[in-house]
Amino acid sequence: MFLRRFLLVLLLLVSPVGSLIAQDTAVTASAADDLDALVAQIKAKLNAGAESGAEFADEAKAFDDLLAKYAGDTSEDVVRIAYMQATFTMQILEDDARARDLLTALQTKYPDSEGAKAAAKALDYLDRAAAAKVRQANLIGQAAPEMNFTWSTRDGLSHLSDLKGNVVVLDFWATWCGPCIRSFPNVREEVARFAGKPVVFLGVTSLQGRVSNLEDSPIDTKDDPDREKSLTPAFMKKHDMTWDVAFSEQNVFNDDYGVTGIPHLAIIAPDGTLRFSGLHPGDKAADIQAKITALLKEFNLPVPN
Repeated sequence: MFLRRFLLVLLLLVSPVGSLIAQDTAVTASAADDLDALVAQIKAKLNAGAESGAEFADEAKAFDDLLAKYAGDTSEDVVRIAYMQATFTMQILEDDARARDLLTALQTKYPDSEGAKAAAKALDYLDRAAAAKVRQANLIGQAAPEMNFTWSTRDGLSHLSDLKGNVVVLDFWATWCGPCIRSFPNVREEVARFAGKPVVFLGVTSLQGRVSNLEDSPIDTKDDPDREKSLTPAFMKKHDMTWDVAFSEQNVFNDDYGVTGIPHLAIIAPDGTLRFSGLHPGDKAADIQAKITALLKEFNLPVPN
């Protein structure tokens, strides 16, 4: 199981209830301290490259232990533990069904809390993610939705349909997306494998109002879209992106492709039909190489030796 691409950018690390002011009691302060320690532990594992839910078994148990420790306490910091457990379950363990149960239970147990409001937003996200999966499934085998590009490193590229005749691999990404950047070596490997073949790898992003992970702090480009685009080659050079990049008029969280989190990889056949969507470029189980090779063979196009 590979870590989920995040629309909410790790709710457990940047929580809408994370800034709540603790009640002036020893119990609540202790609950906040315990949770902060657990979040730090999870973040350390993520930064060290942990990639499977099984690697977070101790942390999953720790949430249960904390809630048992503070049973009966209804302060906002304890509610925050319950909320963090739900988002951890959703985003790290990738267990949407249990996450939904936890969020619903939080709303029932703490109906007037700030955490209950945050739970409602998380449940809305789960609903939208489920709807996106349905859209993805319905798109497979159909004509890939058109996209319009306002800027690209590929000369003359203005529409997705311009690439028809190739196997097209779309990688939806953004400069602020850590999981996207961590997947770049995998994409780079596939680009090299299919070099010289009718396969186009295209990193698709949209204006974000900032460029992250280029300098020590994000560069504000909110009122200067041309600057955001002009900084892209420097970002690509720094991160050794050996494939083309394009800015789409459509948001990188493209509803047409059911993109609720990034990175999100889609593969289009030479006839313009969408064959795969929702893949993670860093997930070996996605077997991107085999999928591209099969499409090349299906359309009698040359494959790597």
